[in-house]
Amino acid sequence: MLLIKANDYWDKYRIKKRRKAEINKFKDPKRIKIYSKITLSSEQEKEIDDIYINNYGEKIPYTWHKHFTAFTGEFDKYYFPELLFIPELEKYFNNNSHYAKTFEDKNVLSLLASSADIIMPKTIYSCIGGIIQDNNHNIVSSNPISELNGEFFIKPTIDSCSGVGCQVLKLSNGVDNVTGKSVLDIVADKGLNWVIQERVKCHSSIAKIYPNSVNTFRIMTYIWKDKIQHVPIIMRIGQGGANVDNAHAGGMFIAVDDNGSLHEKAFTEFKKEFKKHPDTGLIYSGYKIDLVPKVIEAAEKCHSLIPQIGCINWDFTINDEGNPVLIEANIQGGSVWLFQMAHGKGIFGDLTPEILRWMRHMKNISNDQRSYYRCGNNFEK
Repeated sequence: MLLIKANDYWDKYRIKKRRKAEINKFKDPKRIKIYSKITLSSEQEKEIDDIYINNYGEKIPYTWHKHFTAFTGEFDKYYFPELLFIPELEKYFNNNSHYAKTFEDKNVLSLLASSADIIMPKTIYSCIGGIIQDNNHNIVSSNPISELNGEFFIKPTIDSCSGVGCQVLKLSNGVDNVTGKSVLDIVADKGLNWVIQERVKCHSSIAKIYPNSVNTFRIMTYIWKDKIQHVPIIMRIGQGGANVDNAHAGGMFIAVDDNGSLHEKAFTEFKKEFKKHPDTGLIYSGYKIDLVPKVIEAAEKCHSLIPQIGCINWDFTINDEGNPVLIEANIQGGSVWLFQMAHGKGIFGDLTPEILRWMRHMKNISNDQRSYYRCGNNFEK
């Protein structure tokens, strides 16, 4: 009983701490400059209050509604604030953190994907807890790595985000032509958990937008009452010679309809707007990637294999043969700002009130009771 009470106390402390972190993000002058230009009407403020007070049980700051509105100019009472996503909703969806840690590991994810016949970039060598393996999972020494030739991609496999630690390798006899470092020195810098993969060649419809990075679709799937659903999707695009497409790393993002049609404008994290790509000149409006429905299907198929996890942010691209390629899965510390800023609408749409009522229920029960109600199970409207 004491342990249960201690867990509940820690849970409330964690929520409070993470909420504070989300609030502090919006003390950034660059964000203040964006949302301070938006004034909500008294009717809009009342709509927000009605949704959140009546369903979640608390009034929320208008900051996130103003910030999301600032990008497309579209107000939506159903905008879902980051204030509640990582601190609470993601926690309730993914209540067992052990599963989350395991499936987020990129070296574990490849095994999962192969069982679903979902392609991932081909692994050349991987390192798991300091143990190096080849692509057949045979344990090897570092000697063959020192002789690699060709173009590869290396990245950490755990505790990574926003492209940090990711690097293109252009190797000649184990030496990177760009940095002049040996590949052994490079892997030593990556720690004990990393993977070297073949670099993905994107489908022509994606490479045409920007060829220097593997431009990815971010698809958030979630399980709600025994059904896998997805929120409005976005595509992340590199620029300026960068090899990564992450928004935190200077990339841009654009709303994509389920049929593959791009919206008119792409944005950066701090609201630079682009109607065409600054490097290639490709105009976004009217451009369509016909294979996007296959990507959505692949994401939902992957999620069906791990129902232990309720909410997952997937990164996919499409290879030069037209097949979806899974790049990674983000299970802890995911974000919902990208989708809402790009689309100008809330991620859960008409489901928002019901999900907020469920969150209110989850918030007011002990941590050990939450598994029974996970993902809306056994919860009435």
